[in-house]
Amino acid sequence: MIPPAALRWYGWLLRLYPPSFRAEYGEELQMVFAQALADRNDQPAWRLVWRELATAPPALIRLYWRELRQRGFQEVFFTSHLPVRDGRHSRMLAGCEVIFFLAWAGLLALLTYTSIPGLRPVWVRGTGLVGFLAVGLPLPFILLGLGRGLPRWVYPLFGSLIAYLCVGAWRAGMVVPLTVCMLAALALLIAAAWVNARQPLPAAMRLLGRSLAMDPLRWPFAVYGAAPILLLAAYDDGFTNSLTPCLLLSALGMLLGGLFYARLRPPLGRLAALILGLTLATWPSMLDRSLLVGSITPGDVYPVLGVWGIAMALMLLPLAIPGAYHEINRGLQKGG
Repeated sequence: MIPPAALRWYGWLLRLYPPSFRAEYGEELQMVFAQALADRNDQPAWRLVWRELATAPPALIRLYWRELRQRGFQEVFFTSHLPVRDGRHSRMLAGCEVIFFLAWAGLLALLTYTSIPGLRPVWVRGTGLVGFLAVGLPLPFILLGLGRGLPRWVYPLFGSLIAYLCVGAWRAGMVVPLTVCMLAALALLIAAAWVNARQPLPAAMRLLGRSLAMDPLRWPFAVYGAAPILLLAAYDDGFTNSLTPCLLLSALGMLLGGLFYARLRPPLGRLAALILGLTLATWPSMLDRSLLVGSITPGDVYPVLGVWGIAMALMLLPLAIPGAYHEINRGLQKGG
């Protein structure tokens, strides 16, 4: 008997290979793998799966290198079409969109509630691990998402990266320079999209504009990607209050907000899920401060409300501008 789960897994693995290779050999490779599963006798299926997984990385490197030499970087890694399916249409895609928040929720619970030597909350004493998780680890997936037509799961990774830069600038006293640089970059992007009607804009920029025009609620989902970093900042007393249930409540709210956004179809419901998830990811930290010191002061309330208010404004402001996405996308189309 052929295990259907192993066949599905192999089909997902083949999606990592170059499109031209899949078109020429994909069906044949699936038939060979199915035959190997049928002829395995008493050998466990996981051994065949592990063999394919172990041989995939060098094969991927070799095939993509060959494609790069023959066709060039942009033609290999950048698609010209936008993904039309997301978590609303597929449970698997919804899982891809939520796994970012699931990983962060699990990590926060592990660092806070376990006593494993060497695993202690690190968001007060240093930012090395947080920087790796917020910037270093997502960066390859951001590049992969850019090349695959900006699927919806890549947007929270952008938000996490920007949020980490903001937190790092705040701790280093560089908020004003970072704000000026970000506003200048935004103004340049808008100006380029608006007035450039003769020369084509970069492919990634045109793709981003078309993606946001197709589904404007991807922008709030990108802002929602900052929730783990905001949660770290809100619970910066993790060294002294490691038994608080509030952090678990916040992490669960963040995860549920992302899950409901991924699966709901009505735009208003998706936006409400993000608003509620962001609220549950930040507001319980005020209760945590109250439990820790026995009372709550304006100094505990204002930073949390301020961070929450800024994130909410970033979520909702572009949606409140009539025709913003239409005009930006029109400029991008002219530039292309």
